Amino acid sequence: MLYKYMLAENLKHKHSILKKLILILPLVTVLLSFVLMQSYFTINAFNWWYAMIMPVTFALIPSLMHRKEDKKLKYRAIYSLPVSLTKVWIAKVLTALLYIVVAALVHLCAVYILQFAVGKQLTSSYVFPTLFSASVLLVITYLWQIPFCFFLVKKLGFIVGVASNVIIGLGLGVVFADSSLWMLCPYTWGIRLMIPILKVLPNGLPVTANHPLIENTSILIPVISSVVLFGLITMITAKWFSRIEVK
Repeated sequence: MLYKYMLAENLKHKHSILKKLILILPLVTVLLSFVLMQSYFTINAFNWWYAMIMPVTFALIPSLMHRKEDKKLKYRAIYSLPVSLTKVWIAKVLTALLYIVVAALVHLCAVYILQFAVGKQLTSSYVFPTLFSASVLLVITYLWQIPFCFFLVKKLGFIVGVASNVIIGLGLGVVFADSSLWMLCPYTWGIRLMIPILKVLPNGLPVTANHPLIENTSILIPVISSVVLFGLITMITAKWFSRIEVK
């Protein structure tokens, strides 16, 4: 039954700027790295993606989905229908997740293909399983932001909601990713995991396999924590959404 809600949600954004951004954001990131720094193409294409563009993507997609619903009718169309508001909210979250997975796949494929066009780099090229693992881990460790961003923009408005998550994400994510407190800040999880997976520091510098940050980074704990946090935030915000009265 939930997939019907997701189909309806997806139809709302047919031919919208949202679906164009799913392709534009990852491709622009990859192309910038290809044009500006081919000697470090793969490292930069991923580092710029998860440190700067991915937080923007995770904020924009839920926010634009909310804006579509809120712009004219202020959700009155939904509240007037005989539907489960909890399922409506969960469908929005899962649809946004699907869009983000597509964006991550576009980024992954573009990086892998352009590696062959770049040729030999000053840093080693990565095999597909490594790049795929990095992309999967990034989506998993960032996915808790989807329901959180929906809540922010619903509560604070489009501009404030997007700006809040992007600024906090860009600030805390990079600052605390290489500190001993990284596990306490969800915004750092994806960035920190790229150190053992891609051998890249948050600032984009490559590291050797015996670097202390590689040895002191757990992959399993932040992955499980992110999935649990995603579930908790989704359930709590879905219950909150179902109790809102249309003004």
